[in-house]
Amino acid sequence: MSNRGPMLLLVMALSVARAGNWNVPVEARNLHSPLAKSAATDRQAARVYANHCQRCHGVAGAGDGSEQHVGYDLRNIVVKLTDGELYWKITHGVGKMPSFAGPLTDEERWLAIDHLRTLAAAEVRSNVAKR
Repeated sequence: MSNRGPMLLLVMALSVARAGNWNVPVEARNLHSPLAKSAATDRQAARVYANHCQRCHGVAGAGDGSEQHVGYDLRNIVVKLTDGELYWKITHGVGKMPSFAGPLTDEERWLAIDHLRTLAAAEVRSNVAKR
């Protein structure tokens, strides 16, 4: 009898893990930013986004970055996710989006989320003003 069955299952599981998914563990969904919002953190957040996110997600988060167009408007997604879900996704990455666990500190990842929330709020205000 061969051990190929268990090995095949392991290879399949690793392939799925490597391909990635956005299924955030329940315990991660309930995380909240530890940062207090202020003018100083807003400036820091904008810098983190400009230095690490903008090239793919674009200046306003519309997915029209100069390095790679991601094909979706991040601002529409951000409003549907908790801080914990965003933190997990930025930390782990998936597909073409790399993990930012190494390049960014925990605080910088939370700052990026803060800026994403700012971009999403600006988009909502813009849409309301157009009505």
